[in-house]
Amino acid sequence: FLFFTCLLIALRKVFMFAYAKQFYKYDHTSLFRNIEDNEFAEFEDFDDTEKQTTINNGFVEFEAEQVEEKPTNEVEDVVVETEEDEEFESLDPDEFEGLPGDDTIWENDKKVDKNIKKKKPELKIADVPLHLRSWDKYYVEILMALGIFVYLINFFIGKAKNNTLASSWLSHHLDFLHKSFALVGDDPQNKKIESTNELQKESEHVYTLWCSGRQCCEGMLVELKLLKRQDLISVIAHQMKPINDQVTISVKMTTLPSLVFCVGIKKSITNLHKTMQDLCLYCADKAKMGEKYNLPLSMLMLSELYGDVPAFILDSTVVRVLKDHQNLFDSLHISDQYSGAKPLDQNDDAPAIPETVKQITLVINYFIVPEKPSEIGEMVPLLKMLIYLSDKLKKLRLSRDSQIKADKHRADVADRYLKQTHAQRQEAAQQKKEEKARALKERMMNEEDPEKQRRLDEMIQRKEQNKKNKKMMKGRQYKVKAM
Repeated sequence: FLFFTCLLIALRKVFMFAYAKQFYKYDHTSLFRNIEDNEFAEFEDFDDTEKQTTINNGFVEFEAEQVEEKPTNEVEDVVVETEEDEEFESLDPDEFEGLPGDDTIWENDKKVDKNIKKKKPELKIADVPLHLRSWDKYYVEILMALGIFVYLINFFIGKAKNNTLASSWLSHHLDFLHKSFALVGDDPQNKKIESTNELQKESEHVYTLWCSGRQCCEGMLVELKLLKRQDLISVIAHQMKPINDQVTISVKMTTLPSLVFCVGIKKSITNLHKTMQDLCLYCADKAKMGEKYNLPLSMLMLSELYGDVPAFILDSTVVRVLKDHQNLFDSLHISDQYSGAKPLDQNDDAPAIPETVKQITLVINYFIVPEKPSEIGEMVPLLKMLIYLSDKLKKLRLSRDSQIKADKHRADVADRYLKQTHAQRQEAAQQKKEEKARALKERMMNEEDPEKQRRLDEMIQRKEQNKKNKKMMKGRQYKVKAM
C-alpha cells in the first residue's frame, strides 16, 4: 500500500512538471495589467498584445508594451464620489466669489480620479529564473520507494529461508519421531486423529509440531523459534546484537517425582533463575558448577535437592551427549511444579497459587552454518537424550530425607500463597468498611432535616464506641492470658 501511494505521488509530480513546462510557454502577464488601477477591470474586455520573450543564461525576460485602452462612453461617464465631494456639496459657490481659483475648486476635485485613471504607469517585470523541475526534487519519494522495494525483497527471501530451515529440521528428525510416538503432527482443523507429518505454521518465524502416543507422557510439543528474517528492521537489529535460532522441546509427563532441576550454559541459567517461577521458589541457592558430575566448565546447574537427584539425572550417557554437543545445547529444565515465567506486573509473592504441570523442557540452539546443512542431523542425539530422560525419570525414587524436604518446600510455598491471599482479602474488607463509613458521613452532611442528621450522628458515634470496646476487651484477654 505504501509502495503504490508513493508511486502515485511521484506520477502526480511528473505530470505537474510537464504541465508547468507547457504553462511557461505563454505570456500570461497581459491578463493582469491595469487591474489594480481600474476597479471595473473585471467587466472589461482585454485585447491581446504583442509579446517578446528572450532567454538569456537560463532566465526568461518579459518585455511588456504599453497598451492603450480604448475609451468607452461608459468609463467616461463614470464619476467617482469621494468623501471630500460629499463634504463640499452643502457649500454655496456664490459665497466664495472673488477668491482665486473659485471657479475651478469643485471641478478640479471631481477630475482627480479621471486624471489618475488616464495616467497609466509602465508595468515592469523583474527577471525571474526559469522554474524548471528536475529529479533532485523527488529524492524523498525515490528513497521511500527504494526502501519499500528492499523491504519486500527481504521479506520474501527471509520467509523462504525460515521455511527451508523448518523443513530441513523436520526431514532429519521425522524418522526418529515416528519410532518414538504414534502420532506425529496434528491438524486442529481436522476432526480425524491422524499424523500429518507437517509443521504447523504459527507465523513467518514460528513453527510448531505436536506428537503424542507414548507411555508416561501426555505428549511432546516442538517449537521452532527462528529469527525474524522477513523483517528488515529485525535483521538490522540482529546484526548489532546477534542471537540464534532456537528449538524448544517440551514433554508433559504424567508421573514425575518431586524435584526441580535445571542445567545449562551460564547465561541461560542466570536468566532462567530470574524469570522462571518454580526456580525462584524452590531453588533458592545460587547456581553451582558441575565439575563433580563431569560437566563442562561452561555449564551450571540448579537443583532443589542436591545429592541423589543430580547424580541420577547426570549419568554417563547424558554427560557424554552434553559434552559432544555443547555448542548446540542451551538448557534442560525438569520440574514437577512448572508454571512458566513469573508475572511481570506482580511482586515475588503472587496472590494465588499458579497452576503447575510436570514437564521436561529442552532448549537447543539452532546454530547451523548455511554452507553445511548436514549439521542439522547433529541435533538428533539431543532429542534422543530427552526421550531417554523421560523414560528414566519415571523410575526415580527419592530417599526418605529428600522426600520429606521436598514436601516441606511445597507446604511452605502453599502457606506463603495462602498468607498473601488472606492479607489481600483483609485489605479489601478494610477498604470496603472505610467506604461504607465515608458514605454514611457524606449522607449525614448532606441531610437537611436536623432530626435525621442527629440520628445519623448518633449511629456513627455508637459504631465507633463499639470498635473501641472490642479493642479494650481484646487487650484485657491478652493480659489475663499473660498472667
